[in-house]
Amino acid sequence: MKGSIAALVLGVIVSFFGSLNWLILLVIFAVSSHIATKMFFDEKKKLKLQEGRAGERRFSNVFYAGIIALAISSVNFFAMTTKMLNFNLFALFASSLAVIASDTFGSEIGVMDRNVYMITTMRKVPPGVNGGISVTGELSAMLGSFIVAISYSFLRTSGFDLFLFLVVFVSGFFGCHIDSLLGALLENKGLISKGAVNLLASVSGVALAGALIASSHII
Repeated sequence: MKGSIAALVLGVIVSFFGSLNWLILLVIFAVSSHIATKMFFDEKKKLKLQEGRAGERRFSNVFYAGIIALAISSVNFFAMTTKMLNFNLFALFASSLAVIASDTFGSEIGVMDRNVYMITTMRKVPPGVNGGISVTGELSAMLGSFIVAISYSFLRTSGFDLFLFLVVFVSGFFGCHIDSLLGALLENKGLISKGAVNLLASVSGVALAGALIASSHII
């Protein structure tokens, strides 16, 4: 319930600071991620690999995962009111969501793959271990990022742009793997929390998207 409240608050703030299209993208992200979480839920519950008791997200998970998107929407509001910033903030917003969606799909669906390998050593590990990757997880992570990227592309007021679609898609998939690396190298050792991993992964995805957009001069 706390996670749902956090998501609701995030949606209200984004709709105020962003625009209707930003809110629609956030809803698409939330619904698709919820579906991924509920997939194979009974099987995951038997293996004690489910998220929460009934697939619900904790407040901290939602907060850390969404804080970058919230920050970008706040900057967008400032940019619209002052006209001092001219950058493709919607693409950065979408990239932050793509990272979370990619990680959610990869972990929630990929956990059903029995052949899981540690991203840093490629040694076989049990499903659900931080830093574990699998073929199913990789394909699912790509799907999560794709859903956000294609939705963003069709919600752009200036129309579909292949380059920006690829920026969001690649940034989301990239951030997902930063999440896995941080999980393997730091979270498993108790050096940082899951929330910190989510936050840093989102930052990495947005940073990549920003660098790609800036280098292409598409603002």
